[in-house]
Amino acid sequence: MKISAIIPTYNRGDSLKETLDSLRKQTKLPEEVIIVDDSDNDEIENLVEHRKKEFNEKDILLKYIRNEREKSLTIARNIGIEDAIGDIILFLDGDVILDENYIKEILKVYEEHSDALGVQGYIMNMALPVSVLDKIIFYPHREKEKCRVLPSTYITYPHALIKTVSCQWLSGSNQSYKRSVIENFKYDENLKRYSYKEDVDFSYRVYKKYPGSLYITPHAKLIHNKSHEGRLPNKTLIFMQHIYTLYFFYKNIDQTIKNKIIFIWCWIGYLIMNASISIMSFIIRGSKSGLVTVKYTIGAYVTCIRHLKEIKKGDLGFFNRELR
Repeated sequence: MKISAIIPTYNRGDSLKETLDSLRKQTKLPEEVIIVDDSDNDEIENLVEHRKKEFNEKDILLKYIRNEREKSLTIARNIGIEDAIGDIILFLDGDVILDENYIKEILKVYEEHSDALGVQGYIMNMALPVSVLDKIIFYPHREKEKCRVLPSTYITYPHALIKTVSCQWLSGSNQSYKRSVIENFKYDENLKRYSYKEDVDFSYRVYKKYPGSLYITPHAKLIHNKSHEGRLPNKTLIFMQHIYTLYFFYKNIDQTIKNKIIFIWCWIGYLIMNASISIMSFIIRGSKSGLVTVKYTIGAYVTCIRHLKEIKKGDLGFFNRELR
C-alpha cells in the first residue's frame, strides 16, 4: 500500500525538521510527503526546497503547498487530501518524532485487520492523568485498553498499552485512513485556525458510521512535542475550546437526557475544579493566572448560552469572524 503523509504546519520550522528526519529514517518509506503551509513567512517553503534532494535520494516525493485560502488546520488538511495519491493517507503534526518502524507497524494493522479503515500509533508522552476526579466529571483521562469519546465530548486514552485495540477516535498528531474513507469524509471547515477537536470530530464520525473500524497500535510509537508555535492567545483558545466543544456535542453526541446531564455536569465540575485550584494557588503563591483562566472560562460559558441557538444550528460565525 502506498503512503501519502500530509503535514499541515504554521511557523514550525525547527520542529518540522525533526519530523522530516524521522520520516526519512522509516524502515517502510512513504511515497510522498506533502507540506501544507499556513505560515506568515517563507521559512517552511525554504526548508522544503532545501530538503527535496535528500528525499528524492530516498525515492520520496517532497511536496510544498501554500494554503492560499484561509489559515485553518481543517482547510490545510483538506487541501493536502486533494493532492495526495496514496492508498493510505497519513496525517502528522509538524512537531512529532516517529519511531523508525512507525509506518511499518501502521501498515501491519491494515494487513492483519481487514475491517480497518483508520489506524493511529501510540503517543509515548501523552499527557493525560489517571485521576479519579477526572473520571467523575467525565474529563480526559487514561483507561486500560480503551480509547473512547465520552458524552461530555472529552476523550480517554489507553494507559500502558501492549496490544492493538479498537478505538473511537484518532489523534490529530498521527492518524491514518484508507483512501475510501477520505473520499467520503472531509474535515469540518467550520472549525477554524487551531481547529480545536477537529481530529476527534473527523474520526468519531468515521467510527459512528463504521463501528469497529478504527485501531490504535502500541507498536507504532511516536513522541509529540507539542510546539507552541501557531497556538492562539490564551483567551481566544479558551473561548474556542468551549464554543467548539458545545458545537461538537450537538453535532456528534446522541441527544439523550443522560448525555445532556453528563455534559452539563462536566462543565460545572470543570469550573469548580479549576476555580478551587486557582484560589489555592493565589492564596499560597499569589499567582493570578489561574483566576484569569477561570474568568475567561465563565465568559466563554456566557457566550455559549447567548449563542446557543446558533451553535445548535452549526452557525459559528459569531465567533469565527473574530479569528480572521
